[in-house]
Amino acid sequence: MTGLLAAALVFGCVWTALADQAAGIRQLGSRGLQRPRQPVLRRAGAGAALCVAGAWMLWDSGPRTLLVAAMGAAAAAVLQRLVRGAARRRARVRRSSAVIELCDALSAELRAGLPTVVAIERAVADWPEWSPVVTAARLGADVPTSLRGASDEPGAEGLRAVAASWEVAEQSGAALADVLDQIAIGLRSDEDARAEVAAALAPPRATAKMLAALPLFGLGLGYSMDADPLDFLLHSTVGLGCLGAGVALALTGLWWVEGLADSVEG
Repeated sequence: MTGLLAAALVFGCVWTALADQAAGIRQLGSRGLQRPRQPVLRRAGAGAALCVAGAWMLWDSGPRTLLVAAMGAAAAAVLQRLVRGAARRRARVRRSSAVIELCDALSAELRAGLPTVVAIERAVADWPEWSPVVTAARLGADVPTSLRGASDEPGAEGLRAVAASWEVAEQSGAALADVLDQIAIGLRSDEDARAEVAAALAPPRATAKMLAALPLFGLGLGYSMDADPLDFLLHSTVGLGCLGAGVALALTGLWWVEGLADSVEG
């Protein structure tokens, strides 16, 4: 029981540490915004406490407990990668849609005859992380540079085209609304292509997750046959070796498939 509790503590420690990293990434807005310190300090304190507790309980434990703790930590790392990857993909899709909406809204406001500052304020009203763009427009600063700074976020790459069109419109006097309409068309085409790629990658991802979870059904099947598979896996050398190899292969498969999918999605 002590070994399982220690493994759970190590699992929680790794999860907390990785969740802190993911939360910091999500909390970073546009360039110039700083990461809030209080949530980071709380997570760091919780992670340190879990590390101390897990290390204390594992100090006098045997190799079995250490192996179980290592498997729990590895599972935490891979599970956190899956959660973080899914959150990153959702954020990217939202930002891509927001850039297209920005182009449409800004074009409509400019065609309605509104001043540029008012038009950009209304266009980015729902995205506070793009507020430096509004500030630059109000102060008469370099709006294209602010747009390029905001484009560093995943999914907001289309803002670079908006910045380029803004520069051309300022230098040549061309109608910015017409250019924004063409940019929106191109971004929609790119988004449709990404959606097709994501749909094609969904089956391999689902298959990898199903194969990784399949041993759990095997445990249930063993208990339904009046066997005790956990006793064999946790209290025998051969069983522990099988458990370690199985967990390592399952986690490696998940990690590999996610890596390949992320590389294809770009």
